[in-house]
Amino acid sequence: METIEVIATFTKEGVFPKIIKWGTNRYKILQVNLIHSIKDGAIRIYFFSVSDGANSWKLGFNTDSLKWWIEDHYDTSNSGGLAP
Repeated sequence: METIEVIATFTKEGVFPKIIKWGTNRYKILQVNLIHSIKDGAIRIYFFSVSDGANSWKLGFNTDSLKWWIEDHYDTSNSGGLAP
């Protein structure tokens, strides 16, 4: 689980990630494909399946700590494989 920085919008419809800062790179989210949440005790954790056209990520967001992380990352530009 790798911690990242995320710029997100918080609206009455929910939370939507817009930009991921991962290491020295920034990725603009073009599509949010799926959002779901789970409860871990009293804490709600959201998961987002997102993409920028060349990459797809499964992001996690902890509503208690306000931390974001990458669960999975796939390079969809050519190989379609799991990125290191």
